Amino acid sequence: MGELKKVQSGSPLVIPAQTFNAFIDAARDYQDRQLGQQRTALSSSNDSGMVLLKNISGADRARFEILGINTPLIQPADNLDQFVNRPALSGVTPTAANHWGKFGVLAEPIRNGALGWAWVSGVCPVKIDIANANHWHADIADGSAAYLKSSGGGAAQILWKDSGTGVRWAVVRLGRWSPTVFPVNLTQTGGSQGTSTTAASWTYSVVDPVTNQTLATGVNPTASPHKWKRPSAGWMIAATFGYAHYNAQGQLVLGWINEMVEQEACTS
Repeated sequence: MGELKKVQSGSPLVIPAQTFNAFIDAARDYQDRQLGQQRTALSSSNDSGMVLLKNISGADRARFEILGINTPLIQPADNLDQFVNRPALSGVTPTAANHWGKFGVLAEPIRNGALGWAWVSGVCPVKIDIANANHWHADIADGSAAYLKSSGGGAAQILWKDSGTGVRWAVVRLGRWSPTVFPVNLTQTGGSQGTSTTAASWTYSVVDPVTNQTLATGVNPTASPHKWKRPSAGWMIAATFGYAHYNAQGQLVLGWINEMVEQEACTS
């Protein structure tokens, strides 16, 4: 290659082909090194809770958006070596019915139909729709890839969040979803105490005792998904307190309440 010479201001610019090609080679080398650094960083992060996701949501997705985990791109029956050595999954717009606790936070922008890295465990930043400033867990927002939604339980433990409610930036720890049992106050709003031949039918408003936020209204604690069981007949004293959790579909579930059978002293 000939000597590369600088040009003085005002001099005619004549670039020999050999010199121009050297510029192109240098630029390509720089781009390759930058891309290599990015891939190396992401590949090393893969050992810390990242997985390759193919975006099949029907739209391009930005970094830190959310995709629901769908199915493996390569099934074990198709290519077992590739399935076990480099698992890759497809990602869709998350729904409460299918993706509670099963989602990835994108570590890079992913065009529709393309592959990219996403966090499925570990610590990462993400946007969360904070419904209650005292919520410290989050999971998918039904039908939205833009953010998670806070609740009393979920696969994302909130380590830090911006103040206030609404969509806020947060730092979360992604992991296995597990229900968190918490106390609730109950206010009887409907139903009846039952009779000697019929069951009680009390319904309640459910309130968070810490924040005084109403979590649900008109709740029949014996109806699905709640777990409370009443006698088939008899007078019942309405409850004032109980324990609840959120299930894998994000539904509030009353597990135990302090309803009591109304008793009278025996007469001789």
